[in-house]
Amino acid sequence: MDFEIVGEDTLVDKTVAERLYEPLAHQIRNAVDHGLEDPLVRQHVGKQPTGKLVLSAYKKEEFTYVSVRDDGKGLDYDLIRQIAIEKDLAPAGTILSPERCQELIMSPGFSTTREATEISGRGVGMDVVKSTVEALGGEVIVDTAPGQGSEFTYKIPQLSAVNITDAVIIRAGDGFFAVPVGNVVATHSIRKSEINTTMGRSESIMYLNTILPLHDLLQLLTGRPIGDDPASEAVSIIIVEAKNGRIACRVSEFIRPQKLVLIPLPDGFKASGISGTTILGGSQLGMIIDPFQLIAMATGTTLDPNAALAFGADSIPLESGLPEIPPIPGPPDKATGPAVSGSAAENNPLPPLPATEMGDGLAEQFFIEIGDILKELNEDIFQLEKEPESATRINTIFRHFHSIKGNFMMTGFTGIGAFVHEVESVLDRVREKKLAVDQGIIDMLLDSVKILETGLSEIRAGRGYEVADPELLAALKNCRLGETTVTEKPEQTDSSEGNFQFSPLGQLLYHAKMADPCVNICQGMIAIQPSFQDASLLAYLIIRRLTMVADVIDSVPSLERIEKGVVKDRIKIMFASRLSLEEINRFFRNQLQRHYSVGLFEIMIME
Repeated sequence: MDFEIVGEDTLVDKTVAERLYEPLAHQIRNAVDHGLEDPLVRQHVGKQPTGKLVLSAYKKEEFTYVSVRDDGKGLDYDLIRQIAIEKDLAPAGTILSPERCQELIMSPGFSTTREATEISGRGVGMDVVKSTVEALGGEVIVDTAPGQGSEFTYKIPQLSAVNITDAVIIRAGDGFFAVPVGNVVATHSIRKSEINTTMGRSESIMYLNTILPLHDLLQLLTGRPIGDDPASEAVSIIIVEAKNGRIACRVSEFIRPQKLVLIPLPDGFKASGISGTTILGGSQLGMIIDPFQLIAMATGTTLDPNAALAFGADSIPLESGLPEIPPIPGPPDKATGPAVSGSAAENNPLPPLPATEMGDGLAEQFFIEIGDILKELNEDIFQLEKEPESATRINTIFRHFHSIKGNFMMTGFTGIGAFVHEVESVLDRVREKKLAVDQGIIDMLLDSVKILETGLSEIRAGRGYEVADPELLAALKNCRLGETTVTEKPEQTDSSEGNFQFSPLGQLLYHAKMADPCVNICQGMIAIQPSFQDASLLAYLIIRRLTMVADVIDSVPSLERIEKGVVKDRIKIMFASRLSLEEINRFFRNQLQRHYSVGLFEIMIME
C-alpha cells in the first residue's frame, strides 16, 4: 500500500489535533481493512496491485478540511441496505438512497463486517467519529463511488490558540452568557399573552408560523428559574438553533453583540450547555453557551449526571417535577432475556426477548444510557492504551462496565449481563495489580465493547443476542483464572457498624457544601430488599441514581467496597443537595423505593 500525506504543514489548534487523533486512526484502519481490495482482486479489475491511501489537510475560507481517501472498492450500498433490514432499521423491500446509507454507517453499533479484524476491529465506531467531529462544530462529508474508492472529509471551523468568536451577550438572572452569532436565529420581545401554555407547565411561542418550545435559559443550566417580573408585560426571547433543532429561551436582558475570546473549560471539568468562559467588560465573567448541548438538554435527548458540576447538584428543575426513572421489571423468568455463551451463563440460559416485552419508554431510556456509556468506554480505553499505569483510568473503565452490567441485569438481560461480569472480573484483577495492562488486555476490552455495541443494536431491534466469540470468551476466562483456583468472597458487613471516613476529595466537597447556606448536608440509612439482584449491585445503582439530585460525599461501605460485593442489606450515605427534606423523601419514595428495591429509609439533615 502507498500511503501519502498532503498538507502536513497545515496548522490546527492543539485541542482539535488531540480530539481528531482517534477518529483519524479509525478512519485509516477502516480504509486499509475494508476499503482497499486484495492485490489479486485489484489486478483482476484492472487496478494497480498496490492500493493508495491519502491523508490530506488544508484550510479554505474559515474551515479546516481533513480527509482520508482510498482508491478501493467504495461503499457497498447493497450490503448496507441488507444489514439495515436485518437490524430492523429499514423495512424489507425499502430502497434506501445513497445519502441514507451514508447516514446509517454512522449509526451506533452499525457495521457491515461480521467479525472484528486485527486492524479495524479494535477502534471506535463511525458514530463516535461523527459525534467527535460534530462536537467541534464540524461535519463529516462522504464521497464514494463503486469500484473507485471513498473519501471521508472532516469539515471543521478554524480554531486558534486564541479562539475569537462573534457572540450575542445576554443576561439571565444574575448570570451573563454569550451565544455564538451563527446559532442565533432571532432576538426580540413578545407580550406575555403570546406565550401558549400546555397543561399549566410547558410553554411555546409562534415564530414564522412554526411552534417553538419556550424554555427558561437559567433553569435549563442551573435549575433555578429567572422569575417573572409582574410589572412588565414583555418577555425577552432569544431563538437558538443547531443541527439538532431549534428552541426559544426566555432571558432577562440583551446586552450587545461583540467579539469575544473563548477560554475553554479545563480538562476534567464538565458543564452541560457550556463550552467555555470569556471575560466581558469590567472584568465580568461570562459563560459561552454550547447551542448543540443546550438544545439536547431542552429536548431531553441527553442525560449528563456531571452537568451539575458548574452550578451545584440541583440542576434538575423542581417546578417540572423530579426526573422519572424507568421502572424496573420483576425478576426475569425463563421466557425473557438473551443468553450468553460461556461459563458465566451456562447455569441460566435464556431464550431471546420478544420485542414486545419492553415498554417504549423503558427501552429508549435503556438504549440512550447504555449507548452513552459505550461511547465513553471507547475513549477511555484508548487513553488507557497511552497511560497503562493510570489507576484513575482503570477505575473509570471498571465503573463504566459495572454500570452497563447493572442496566442489563436490572432490565432482565441476565445473559449479556453475565458476559459483562466476566469483563469486570478481569478488570478487578488489573485494579489489584495481579494483571498488567498490555496490548492483549486493551484488545480484549475493545473487542468486548464491540460485542456490547452489537448486542445493544440487536436488543434494540427486538431480537435476542448471544455472545458467540470463542476466542474472546476463552481470553476472558484465562485472564480471570490465571492466578488462583479459589477466590474467597468478601465478608458482607452491616453498614450501620461503620462510620464515614472521608477521602481527600470527600473532605473538600464536604467543606465546600457546608459553606453554602442554600445546601443541605444529609445523612441517610437505606435498607435494601433485593428480590433477584445482588445487594451490592443494587447499592451501586442507588448511589448512581442519587447523583441526579445530589452530590454524594461518602458512603458506608465505601464505593470501592460496594463494588467488591461488601453489602448485606443496608447502606449509609452522606450527600449534599439544594432540595428540601420533603423533596428528598419524595425522590426516595417515587424513584428509589419504587424501582430499586429500597425498603425502609431514613433521611436527616445535619445541623
